Amino acid sequence: MGTAYYTYLAAPAVSSLNPSSGPALGGTTVTLTGSGLTYADEVLFGSVPVPFTAVSDTQIIAVAPGGAPGAVTVVVQTPAGTASGIPYQYVT
Repeated sequence: MGTAYYTYLAAPAVSSLNPSSGPALGGTTVTLTGSGLTYADEVLFGSVPVPFTAVSDTQIIAVAPGGAPGAVTVVVQTPAGTASGIPYQYVT
């Protein structure tokens, strides 16, 4: 019989966005920095899921969708939980 292994994942955390603002038309490439990001299964700008690439455990590259001028909360979801949100500002 083989031995079963289980990996415990830390909850994700997002500490910064670069850039932290972009045009309301969307299309801005945004780098999310934090921890526990390797197994991200969804990135949301407000309630909108966006295309993304998990580059490493500390970095995700995402593309901001279009949105109304103002702030939205960006969150990352993984099997271990949802990161506390960080604001992204849409400008005109």
